[in-house]
Amino acid sequence: MNDVEAPADGRVARRERNINSVLDVVLEMFAEESLFPTIEQVAKRSGLSLRSLYRYFADPAELLEAVIVRSREQVAEAVLLPAIGQGFVADRIDDFVAMRLRLHEISGPTFRATMANAAHHPRVAAELASNRELMRDQFVLQFAPELEGLSTKEREHVLNAGDLLTQLDAVDFLRRHRQLSADDTHAVVVAALGALFR
Repeated sequence: MNDVEAPADGRVARRERNINSVLDVVLEMFAEESLFPTIEQVAKRSGLSLRSLYRYFADPAELLEAVIVRSREQVAEAVLLPAIGQGFVADRIDDFVAMRLRLHEISGPTFRATMANAAHHPRVAAELASNRELMRDQFVLQFAPELEGLSTKEREHVLNAGDLLTQLDAVDFLRRHRQLSADDTHAVVVAALGALFR
């Protein structure tokens, strides 16, 4: 029985290695600002055949979805907040902004590629929307004490403003378009959140 299972296990392991290798190649291409890699380009860069890639991924959207999921797995530890929602608000603001800057540093290229491809691939757009909701939920948990003390309307206003300030879109704008350093970006967002919760 083991003799029968071993080759199958080997094939599964090889398939998984190949898929992860392909996903890492696409992440590298994103980091090089190649936001719309084709299956052909990925095959050439990864050294795998087109036939193999199409066995793994039915179309470019499926490949992009898998890349987004892999990127999310890679940043899982970077987005953890110890004692979420606890402690002084100033410390929670500082921790939250530092975490979002770490997230941008690691996954900024994937975020930009996701944004660029979302308009053409509904499933990629759905992944983007899902990630944004997770980030909003994290904001709610981190600042629950402040949000709970507000009226329903005030809470919505503050939540929407805080969400806007801390999504990757805002960090990307400050880092790349305004060309602020990481420290200056941190200071800007901390000041904005501090004013919001004053």
